[in-house]
Amino acid sequence: MKRWIVFVYVIFSWISLINPLAPWALEEKDDLEVTVKGVDVNPVGESSVVVLVDLKGEVALPILIGFSEARAIGLKINEIKTIRPMTHDLMNNIFEHVKVKLARVLINKVEGSIIYSILYLKLNGSEIQVDSRPSDAIALALRAGAPIFVTRGVVKAVGIELGGSARENRFVMGEGITVQEVTPLLGKYFGLENPEGVLVSDVKPGSPAERAGLKTGDVIIEINGRRVQSLGGFTSMLRDIGEGERVRLLIQRGGDSVPLVLNP
Repeated sequence: MKRWIVFVYVIFSWISLINPLAPWALEEKDDLEVTVKGVDVNPVGESSVVVLVDLKGEVALPILIGFSEARAIGLKINEIKTIRPMTHDLMNNIFEHVKVKLARVLINKVEGSIIYSILYLKLNGSEIQVDSRPSDAIALALRAGAPIFVTRGVVKAVGIELGGSARENRFVMGEGITVQEVTPLLGKYFGLENPEGVLVSDVKPGSPAERAGLKTGDVIIEINGRRVQSLGGFTSMLRDIGEGERVRLLIQRGGDSVPLVLNP
C-alpha cells in the first residue's frame, strides 16, 4: 500500500515539473462560482442530472451525468456514509496522503453536447491542471471542500436564468414554475432533434408543479398530447385549459421522456 502511495506521489511531482501554472486567480476573473443545488439520480434511463446554481441564485446549470457519478454526488450532499470508500472518496484520500490539494474546479467549455472541466491541483507550491468530466470533478470538489467555477461561455451555452429578472423569453405560471425558450444550443445539449419545447428554469417549493414532480432542467415537450413548439405555443395552449383542469405533461429529463400530471 505504501509503495502505491509513493508511486502516485512521484507521478504528481513529475506532472508538476512539466506543467507549472501561474496562480489561477489571475487568469479567469469572470468565472462564476456555483454550488450544487441537487441531483436527480436515474438508475434506469440514459442519464441523470446535476443542477448547479450560482451564489446569487440567478443562474442554474443542469448537467447530464452518469448514474454512478450522480450517486456519488447524491451521497455526499446528503451526508450518507458508506461502509467502505467509494471511488471519489478513495481519490480524495489519495490526494490527502500525498499532500495534493484540489484548489478548485473549473467547468470550462462546451463542444457539441459535451461539457469539459479542469481540476486545479496544488503540489509543492506549484499548480497543475488535470482534464476531467464535470461529474467526477463535482464529486471530488464536494469531498475536498473545493470551490466550483463555471466560465461565462458555459453559462451562455447551457445556463438557465432563474426567477428574478423577467424577460420576453420567459413565462411564470401560477402553478409554481418558470419556463423559457429552448435555444438551439440548449436543444442540442438536451438531445432534442429540434429546439422545441420549453425549459423549466425554476420550480417553487411546495407548488403544484413541485408536487407533480417537475424539476429545474426539465423540458416540457407536450401538453395534453399536443406538441409544444415554442414559448408562444406553450402560453397559447395554457389559455385553452379550463380553470381547475388537470394538465397532462410530457417532459424530457436526462434523455428520457417522462409523463406527469399537474393538478392545479
